[in-house]
Amino acid sequence: MKQGPKQIAAIEKLQNEMNENKDDAYIQAIGQFLIQQIEKNESADEAILATDKTIKNSLETMKDEAKKKAVNGFAMFTPDEGFALVLKYFDIKNEKIEIPELKVPVENTSRFNVKLDDFL
Repeated sequence: MKQGPKQIAAIEKLQNEMNENKDDAYIQAIGQFLIQQIEKNESADEAILATDKTIKNSLETMKDEAKKKAVNGFAMFTPDEGFALVLKYFDIKNEKIEIPELKVPVENTSRFNVKLDDFL
């Protein structure tokens, strides 16, 4: 599918925010997901181009929803639930959510590295 001017503008908007937040794996993952939505969903570009809508604010919305759902200060979303909240925030209608392969930098995946020998 050939990209029109609105699709190109929406992708550029997302990429600019992603470039401004290169070290934020969550913004990168949601940005990748939204770019996929633009490519698959004809109405996604207009929703993303809304000036008050940002990836960062979608994360804030998700945080607010987590606070509502929290039990003993802890809440968790499945990937489907998390991406559904992003779509709801941007007001993008989607029948089926396809979860993108997340490309998380290696340094973000090894926060807790303990060997049994460390305790002996």
